[in-house]
Amino acid sequence: MYVACANCGNLNKQGDPTCYSCGQEMVAAPPPPPAPPEPEAVEENPWQANLDIRVQPLNPKTGGGQGRFKDLSSRYEARAVPKTQANIGHGLRAGIPAGLLTGALMCAYRKVQVDDMTRLAYRKNPKIDKHGSQMMGYTMGYDLFLGLLIGMCLGLTNLLCFPVEATRTGAILGGIAGGVLAYLVGKGFSGALVGVLEGAVLAWLACMIETKLFRGGK
Repeated sequence: MYVACANCGNLNKQGDPTCYSCGQEMVAAPPPPPAPPEPEAVEENPWQANLDIRVQPLNPKTGGGQGRFKDLSSRYEARAVPKTQANIGHGLRAGIPAGLLTGALMCAYRKVQVDDMTRLAYRKNPKIDKHGSQMMGYTMGYDLFLGLLIGMCLGLTNLLCFPVEATRTGAILGGIAGGVLAYLVGKGFSGALVGVLEGAVLAWLACMIETKLFRGGK
């Protein structure tokens, strides 16, 4: 077996004390350097090609032709940012139709059910028919006033375009109005519950009318 001289690199018989060529003492050759560590496996990204927006050929298969930038617009959906700012004027314009619609619903309710508002109107005018057209007129007037009040508050607090918050605020205001009627009549506070439902419906309608009708929201 032959080994290379560490000084000149010539081969000498294993066991020779000196190199026949350079005369230097034979020493063991340094061990080979360790093999470099294998690189860690990297998970392949299937979208890596889309991350590169550099100029690409029109026909990648041929590799020639003029280049162009990749069109990344199809990966995004453009939507208009909704306008949610509101003021008292917006609240009043939405509260009027909402009050009229809620008044129509309450007219149907008071045709079959006597509540605190009916009792209060009858106390002021005993000749009035509890289920007649004059009572329906009072109902429409009351809900129109309530619509103006709730719409104004929603516009003032900038909650008109937020259905959940608007409905919650309308329920609170309607409950307060119903509680006042119940206090004036003195027949318990069941009218407050009716007021909560009435105010919630009215505020929700005002929010929908403002966002869908006046602002063209989807």
